[in-house]
Amino acid sequence: SSSKEERMSGGAGRKFRGSRVVLNVYDLSPVNSYVYDFGVGAFHSGVEIGGTEYTFGGHESSSSGVFTHAPKQAPNAQFRISIDMGETDKSNTDISAEIANLGNHFRGDSYHIILQNCNHFANELCMRTTGNAIPRWVNRLAGYGSMVSCLLPKKLGVPHPDSSDVTSQSTVGGMYRKSGAASYTPFAGQGLSLGQVQMGPVSGSAGEKGDQEERRALLARAAAA
Repeated sequence: SSSKEERMSGGAGRKFRGSRVVLNVYDLSPVNSYVYDFGVGAFHSGVEIGGTEYTFGGHESSSSGVFTHAPKQAPNAQFRISIDMGETDKSNTDISAEIANLGNHFRGDSYHIILQNCNHFANELCMRTTGNAIPRWVNRLAGYGSMVSCLLPKKLGVPHPDSSDVTSQSTVGGMYRKSGAASYTPFAGQGLSLGQVQMGPVSGSAGEKGDQEERRALLARAAAA
């Protein structure tokens, strides 16, 4: 009966099942060019599923801070790398439910560059769709917590299209609302695309060492491709 229901609904329930889940990582600061090899930096990330990239940004309302844009086209950020997080067995209905559920937690007014940022959201969405956690280096800066918060710009990150930073600029805000992406000139370069990586939680010095070795191996694979 379930197959009959799926046929009746046009197969909508099967849309994302079997799709690859891709983590797209971006640079938020030119400083990343100097510190990236040390496994740290200011990064933004979004999760691409079925040709749409989902991410999280702050705004003044208590409504969901989750929004979408074209893959690898996050506004105000330079695309750096894509990481294949694996295949999802979730249907279109499942994914929509997960996004709605996450939106209740990742509200616009809950955004915090250290405590709850786009990388926290990306990790949650990847865990729920593939069971794999994002690489630790993507959000390591947040892990340093209060030690570095005073050194970071308050508005570092990719703004939500409903934030005052965007809507106060009529042209940019209008383009955001019309197309779901900001009006800006993309940075040059294609970035890197990496093969599937099995991610898992690590801890302690051994975890730090394994994390660095994993990232170096990924870069080597990308260079050889």
